[in-house]
Amino acid sequence: MGLLQSVKHVLAAAALFGGIAVMGQAVSAQEPASSSGTEQSPREGQLREQLKNILQELEELQRGREQTSPPAEKPKTVIEKVTTEEAEATGAMPEYELADTSIVSKRLQKRPEGVSVSSTVPSETDSQPTRTMKESMESLPGVVLRQANGPRDFSIMIRGLGAKTTFAVRDIKIYEDGFIQTQSDGLSRLDLHDPWFMRSVEVIRGASSSLYDNYALGGMVHFRTRRGSDINGVESFFSGGSFGYHKQAFAFGKDTEHLDVSMFVSNVGEDGYIQNSEYKTQTLNFNLRFKLDDKQNFYVKAISNWLDTKVPTRLNQAQFLADERQAGNNAVRFNQSRVDRRTILGGIYERQIDANTVLTVEADYDVKDIQQTFAQIGENTNPNYKTYTDLRHDGRLGAMPLRSYVGFFLNQMDQKANSFQNLGNFVGTKGRLIQNSRGSIFNVGGRFREELEFFPKWILAAGLGYEHSHLSAHATNYSQTTGAVATSVSASRIYSNWAPEMSLTWKPAEGYRHWIRGSTGYGIPTFSNLLRDPITGLPGTNFDLKPQKNLNLEIGTDSKLHETLTVHLVGFYTFYKDEIITQLISAPNNTASVNADSSRYRGIEASFDWRPLLGLRLAGAYTHIDAEYINFSDRTAAGFLVRDGKKVANVPSDVFNGKVAYDHEPSGWGAWFEGSYYNSYFLNNSNTFGIPSYMIANINVHKTFEFKDSSWIRFAKLYVEVDNIADRKYVASGTVIGGETHAAAAGQSVFFAGYGRAIYGGVTLGMF
Repeated sequence: MGLLQSVKHVLAAAALFGGIAVMGQAVSAQEPASSSGTEQSPREGQLREQLKNILQELEELQRGREQTSPPAEKPKTVIEKVTTEEAEATGAMPEYELADTSIVSKRLQKRPEGVSVSSTVPSETDSQPTRTMKESMESLPGVVLRQANGPRDFSIMIRGLGAKTTFAVRDIKIYEDGFIQTQSDGLSRLDLHDPWFMRSVEVIRGASSSLYDNYALGGMVHFRTRRGSDINGVESFFSGGSFGYHKQAFAFGKDTEHLDVSMFVSNVGEDGYIQNSEYKTQTLNFNLRFKLDDKQNFYVKAISNWLDTKVPTRLNQAQFLADERQAGNNAVRFNQSRVDRRTILGGIYERQIDANTVLTVEADYDVKDIQQTFAQIGENTNPNYKTYTDLRHDGRLGAMPLRSYVGFFLNQMDQKANSFQNLGNFVGTKGRLIQNSRGSIFNVGGRFREELEFFPKWILAAGLGYEHSHLSAHATNYSQTTGAVATSVSASRIYSNWAPEMSLTWKPAEGYRHWIRGSTGYGIPTFSNLLRDPITGLPGTNFDLKPQKNLNLEIGTDSKLHETLTVHLVGFYTFYKDEIITQLISAPNNTASVNADSSRYRGIEASFDWRPLLGLRLAGAYTHIDAEYINFSDRTAAGFLVRDGKKVANVPSDVFNGKVAYDHEPSGWGAWFEGSYYNSYFLNNSNTFGIPSYMIANINVHKTFEFKDSSWIRFAKLYVEVDNIADRKYVASGTVIGGETHAAAAGQSVFFAGYGRAIYGGVTLGMF
């Protein structure tokens, strides 16, 4: 006890001569004897309370040593390098753990317990800074990305959720560096996220509305950009390749004791694999983390993305088989295109209130301004204001460690939209005004979570979220022949949703984590869902539409079977209630949103990462999903048809991605080979028409040069990549369609073709 007594004397002396300030975890302790009989000042009382906490923690550490219990290992940050000479000699796995530093500061902050979470390793983006995030994210189990209507616009499916979305992302929450990228109506776009900016991507799978509120039915995707400390200088990137692809990008990063700043700028363009798909897009991403003092940190983030892209029309089966690269019906005549702009400006303030309590306050402004030219020409502006306040506390319940969290949020989004006729004169000229609409959505709610280590290595977690939503919309429809007002409809709905969650985690040894989890998710309707009569399909109010909800049950394990091998295995069962789908109510195109009573999604996710030799990595991710309707009557031209037992459309049953990579660090040479397999799946509810199975293989060779004697160039990273080596013709994405027979479904516009063989090359230069 000599060390403890010495520390006590030192701390007591420090308290008498001016006090101490401490940051870190702490718990209650016995108060030391007062050295003065005078009345304490508020500051002196605060210092004495901190001193009590420190002494108690030191006593507990000493008792732990006496009981020969090993101290808890400090969480590791996500790094992609071997950290010891022993590991280098044995070829052990790089240490990339799921614990990471705070988004705002360098403080260690644990992730939620009891969740299915996977992260890409930095090499996934470092060695293949190619066109989209799909290339790296398909290495994660349970995650499927499919091409939508833009160069970086992909839909995301997690465990089958989000599968029916054919543009952008729904039913999944998107974050970047802690800032929410999903607008208040549930829409996210991947246009914002440039692969070259990224360090890693983290995905939490399964219903998670207790953690991430509205629309987290499938889970959460978190993009993490490189920090200033990852760059520490200036970098430039130049790349080019097939189909007119070219990219120029620059990054600046600097890290000091009180400041971490990073800025990324990119310009990308391409002629496109499919006709009428050429594009150009520019992205700016700025990050400033500032340490105000030992207790306060501030983070400012700004993102701006401009996109000008042509958009082809999906092809029917005959068109696809004849020429998968054709533009499709009327794409050129309508001059189909998107001219979109998205700007996000936000700030996060972090305050350490005391030794074991942290307050975080976030405020964001997010505006989407889109001009889209299809059969109709649409103008849409969505300004969105979002605020969040979170309080985290590390304490104890008796002798048991307890992590507590409580948060509150408020967000509001307005919509201003107009739709015009497209005169079809090959330049996209506006005709008569078809519809004018205005809407607003207001969400307010709270959430809390407790994680109790009730027995050594056993953690019980429970959380609950609540959200109150008010959605209102008004649309005025005009005659396309006279321009007079045809109809005027309004809708105003209030929704209240609860999202409970509970999990049990067992960590029997370092590198092992086993858990069971029950969680829930919810998603309220959107503006357009409420403005069509479900009986006629004509403009009107949809009074009875319910929020969609799901219940996720899972059991999983992360196991480090050997120093060089980790495996991840999860079995899940998701029960989906009142899924919102669109049905054709009457000819020719009168549709409305309805609730499909119930369906279920069940399956397994598996992945492995094996490093048998130094520099060699073998990795794979497999997902199996069995999705079918339990109780659903589908409206068709023949009347209502029972779909019970039918497969849910647009959900692939089997997806596999495997990669073999080797990097020879002394020489700087490296290469990898990967293959992706997608099983066939149906696109209509009658299960008579679908997408054939396919397999795609890619290869990459890269080389890093280091210039230690140069003051201008620090390094150069070169890469050459060949995608779809066999030039396989395949369907990259489909959409849910009607049609009872194969022939009826095959005539509908449904397919987007995947890229044929493509070669890309580029260089990253690290300067100054």
